[in-house]
Amino acid sequence: MVSRALTNNYSTLHSGAIATIDVVGTLAILGRDPLRPGISVEMNQSFCSAAAEGDRLEIHGSVLRLGKTLAFTEVTIRTGAAAKLVATGRHTKMFTAARARDPRL
Repeated sequence: MVSRALTNNYSTLHSGAIATIDVVGTLAILGRDPLRPGISVEMNQSFCSAAAEGDRLEIHGSVLRLGKTLAFTEVTIRTGAAAKLVATGRHTKMFTAARARDPRL
């Protein structure tokens, strides 16, 4: 739900909160391989419509491709009631050789 803490001066979801695409993309990767969170190398967002304070959000992340050194994810954010597209984004993560050998790094 869009709380007051996540809104801008217009009482709509702040674009900084939409950058949660980073977190959701990473969680999608970890759902496929829990030992490889990766390092962000690129992320983009498209702001399609506003979500108002009080709106319930549905956020969906999926892995487009999971390779040896790169992973590509896509995230959509919609308002729950009308399924209106609020934002969409893509996130690219890199896996280094050291991290592939030892996930604690």
